[in-house]
Amino acid sequence: MTPPEISLLDTARRDRIYTLAEARSFAFGDEVAEVFDDMISRSVPCYLESQLLISSLASQYYKPGTTVYDLGCSTGTSVALVAKRLRELSPQIVGVDSSGPMLQKAEKKLTALEVAGFIRLEQKSIEEVDFNASSLVLLNYTLQFLDLVAREELLKRIYASLVPGGALFLSEKTRCLDEQEGEIVRVLHEDFKRQHGYSDSEIAKKRESLKGVLVPLTPEQNEALLHKAGFERVVRVMQGYGFISWVAIA
Repeated sequence: MTPPEISLLDTARRDRIYTLAEARSFAFGDEVAEVFDDMISRSVPCYLESQLLISSLASQYYKPGTTVYDLGCSTGTSVALVAKRLRELSPQIVGVDSSGPMLQKAEKKLTALEVAGFIRLEQKSIEEVDFNASSLVLLNYTLQFLDLVAREELLKRIYASLVPGGALFLSEKTRCLDEQEGEIVRVLHEDFKRQHGYSDSEIAKKRESLKGVLVPLTPEQNEALLHKAGFERVVRVMQGYGFISWVAIA
């Protein structure tokens, strides 16, 4: 049975972007924002479970007087869950996204859930965030859109902002070094999307649109970046196909 907290995902608006449209470079504009909740829940294995995991992390790692950051907060699902979980502690939560349409969707969602008072939304690049002392930082399928140098710099800044014992939650689409292993994962993931209602044409167009926009690393490369930033304890806590989530402790 689906936990009641997940009802805040707006999956009524179905993602049909690539039904007729030609493949074009992917961007988080109005069109994507309108169907984002449906798109990601049907495209990313274990996405709903990752949201529940974020709620658990908030309960375990949040320290009063510090800030929770969601970098690439999109339509506000994660910050909403964190606010609901920590409501009695009057948490300080900041959601950051460069997409105005995404933040407009987030504002509506947070207002409807009566948690907007705990959350400050900022429209800017995640590379421009001025961090206060934090105890939990979320990077849920966001880092993969930055170039390698920017990823290194951001992770270092996140580590510096975290209080001792604070946590970074990182989720990324990854790639395999072994081409045959990578092909197995790709075929299975595409069938996952097919079983969730996407056509072969939609799958192919979406794949083409993400080329050069989303650049995945191997699991080992991601872990190396985390260690280089200063994190000593890095734990893989969830994996679905090539999509992996880590908790890195400061």
